[in-house]
Amino acid sequence: MARFVSLQAELARQHRGRLDGAALPFLTSKGAEQATATAVARHRAERFARAGLDRIPWDACCGVGSDLLALAERFDRVLATDLDPDTLRCAAANLACTQDRRPRDHGLSTGASWLAAIGDAVTPPFLPTVEAQVLGLFDPDRRPAGSREGRADRWSPALDTVFQAAANLGGACVKLPPSLEESNLSRAAGDLSLALSWTSLDGEMKELSAWSGVLCADAPRREAVSLRSSGEARSYSSSTQTLPEAEREPRQGQWLVELDPALWRANLAGAFAAEHGAAPLEAPGPGGFLVAQAPLAHPMARSWQVKGVVPADRRRVRALLREHAVGPLTVKTRHHPQSAEALAMRFRSSGSKAGLLAVTRVAGRALALLLEEGLDEMP
Repeated sequence: MARFVSLQAELARQHRGRLDGAALPFLTSKGAEQATATAVARHRAERFARAGLDRIPWDACCGVGSDLLALAERFDRVLATDLDPDTLRCAAANLACTQDRRPRDHGLSTGASWLAAIGDAVTPPFLPTVEAQVLGLFDPDRRPAGSREGRADRWSPALDTVFQAAANLGGACVKLPPSLEESNLSRAAGDLSLALSWTSLDGEMKELSAWSGVLCADAPRREAVSLRSSGEARSYSSSTQTLPEAEREPRQGQWLVELDPALWRANLAGAFAAEHGAAPLEAPGPGGFLVAQAPLAHPMARSWQVKGVVPADRRRVRALLREHAVGPLTVKTRHHPQSAEALAMRFRSSGSKAGLLAVTRVAGRALALLLEEGLDEMP
């Protein structure tokens, strides 16, 4: 008992901020690592609810129940399965603990009736006659043997098995790693029509979701979603488009633009840049900075005016910082071998103003761009 309580306290500490500890008091080490962040789970549950509250959500690989609890907030009936008995017991206990805390307000359920059973995508806990009413949520285990498995056919259950199960349901969402190659996804999905969304939380990539059936009806085929822990959600959808011609010489007076990583993962950075009149800095790979002649008025992009540009060597950068009386320094990096923390220590100066510096490689050169002073003024 003491070991169990100690483990719960340590896991709660490790995952504080990402998981709602009040709603998930019971965790396992693997379950906590794989659990969906609370804000992401609730955003997904809202999309399930829009498909109809008379439907039955089924969390086929429920883990400790992060997604399950979010679905139970919206639906009066939920189903859950998992292959691991200990994990399933944690999910059931977490759900039971929250039943009396769900007032029916703004469409929230007073407390879902639920069924938890040992099983996965190949052993659904319902008869084929109700499949059309079921909305499936699948999160295949990518570490069935302990270490991360890159081949989708070795996941538990295998990805093609997941999509075969999804095809029989009224709708489904399959949670996937955001780095999954779309060619591998297409092979596993076969002829099943999908809508894809790449989701970030507080600027960090979280997952790729593949939606089918009623859950992708009238939805964009390709979407980047940016969430905040506060619950705010923004999205951008378009067709893929190549990036505009790259800028090789960033200049003072331009605006440096940082895109939400979901735009890059969704391969929508090109369409977004063209729509907003921005161009990428010529860099050795995707995910870098853009430049524009004016700040970008979009919640999935942040803009800072460039105050100066110098080669990223210590002497030139410190001279630029002294010129602008910059001392405390925050560094943002792209395509540079050193970490932002190491560069901040290397370039630190004795000025009194807080400063923001972007360090990146442009056309084969390492450049440092001093951005508008005053971190409190950043959008």
